[in-house]
Amino acid sequence: MAHEPTDFFRRSPAWSRRTLLGAGLAAGTLPLLGGPVEAADPGPQWVTPAGAIPDLIDPSAELSLPLPGDMIGRSPRVKAADLRKLAPTGRSSEPGDGRTLAATAALPFQFRYDDFEIRELPVELRPYYRSTPMPLVDTGTHDAQGVRMILTGGKLHDFPVGQAQYGLALLESHRLTGTLEYLNRAIKQAQRLADRRVLRDGAWFFPHGFDYMLHATYDLFRPPWYSMMAQGQALSLFTRLYEVTGNSSWRTAADATFASFLLPPVAGKPWGVHVQDGLLWLDEYPHPLQVRGDRTYNGHMFSAYGLWDYWILTRDSNAKLLLQGALTTARDAYAAIRTRGWRSQYCLLHGKDSNLYHATHSIQHAQLFAITGDEYFARIADLFYSDFPPHSVRANVRLTAGTHTGYRFSSTGTVLASRTLKLSRASSAPCVERQKIRNRTGIWYLINAGSFSGYHVLETRGARYAVGSNAAMAYLMPRVATVVPASLTAYTIDPNGMMTSVVTDHHAGEPVSYDMRAVLNGVEHLRLASGPYAGRWVGFSALKQG
Repeated sequence: MAHEPTDFFRRSPAWSRRTLLGAGLAAGTLPLLGGPVEAADPGPQWVTPAGAIPDLIDPSAELSLPLPGDMIGRSPRVKAADLRKLAPTGRSSEPGDGRTLAATAALPFQFRYDDFEIRELPVELRPYYRSTPMPLVDTGTHDAQGVRMILTGGKLHDFPVGQAQYGLALLESHRLTGTLEYLNRAIKQAQRLADRRVLRDGAWFFPHGFDYMLHATYDLFRPPWYSMMAQGQALSLFTRLYEVTGNSSWRTAADATFASFLLPPVAGKPWGVHVQDGLLWLDEYPHPLQVRGDRTYNGHMFSAYGLWDYWILTRDSNAKLLLQGALTTARDAYAAIRTRGWRSQYCLLHGKDSNLYHATHSIQHAQLFAITGDEYFARIADLFYSDFPPHSVRANVRLTAGTHTGYRFSSTGTVLASRTLKLSRASSAPCVERQKIRNRTGIWYLINAGSFSGYHVLETRGARYAVGSNAAMAYLMPRVATVVPASLTAYTIDPNGMMTSVVTDHHAGEPVSYDMRAVLNGVEHLRLASGPYAGRWVGFSALKQG
């Protein structure tokens, strides 16, 4: 291993700056609290959901925080012409489909891969898309040069994943605003990655220079250690910098980073790509001294995004084969990652509860659906959604007249306390979570004010439900379906939960498309994506999906 000189790149210009939505209820209800739900957005909340078990991934102990839960519901505005180009072909692969790639000198791995279509995407559908720019005032951990760092052991250390992620967010902010300072800061992140590169057979690797305890529980990684998540996100950053600036140095950096995906694992050297059970893994946590990978699911997919970016730029055949292998792994390994009726596992080596990364898995499969047009990825997203729906729901819960019981549960679902109220008329209370409880059936609302404060109440159709549209999951692209009932009724809903309906001219067996699922007044619906009723909702069972 060797370090290259640090003056490879033209230095970027210096920069000096350092550094719930509540739904109202219809008139005539009796609130259990003194006022409406706060409308201010509190930002990402890294709070362990109720019903958690001890063997739970702590986001603060991982290389990267999970994606904010509300990203699962992002519904980008894409030009109709672009969506028509990306219309699903109707192909839906199955685990085990495809062929086995024989190892070659250029690609020294033997792995299963399906011949997925790889699509160019409009900017709104690309990985790492942002709809709003980052603040120019940087409140994250950074050094005097404005480069993203991590504080551990009382000392600042370079942080390859953080630098790549911050650089990508800055590039998106530059795209949105045209502000040069965003671009200069993105270049600073990329420059630091390049300055610290370590070589193996000409390939660039980005070392972590601090001690790291895997999942805060297992192996202690002594520096230097490496991560294919950092490699993949750096590959995305270099590729996109080249596209934005036209500076060939960034293309050279992308080429050298891609070369790290072409090297077989060797104990004690930088590595991160390996094959297990015929599946190609881009490992977020390859062991620094052994050929043993953690097989972290979300990190594998983030790394694969880098291969997508690089293929879009270069049309390199090896990049496509590796990406198709990584996609095959995401599809074929999901059943082992999945926990039926609960949150998915974080990695295959340790099988720990993924906690907040569960929503990230759903978001990533929606992204893979956009990249490939393959319906199977959208179906996986659906399964993860049904196993443990988006839980960061802040809304008013309507309680109809009658008897209601709230419960306090232990982490295993044992009832610790209960409280029963008999209401003479409809009432409301705010919730901060809509979630499953371990070893309990149904969906539960965690109330945070009023007589049921600190208690969970069971979602019950028509009796106890979050008002308005909640727990949305967008598919990024429309999916195809057929109408089930003889006539199809479509709905709109306002923030107060008032629904209006129209009988459409769609009939049984007719094809339609939809692009989102959500819970409207406690009942699951799908949103029509095209035609005269686009944007309206239909009952979940009114369409036959896929």
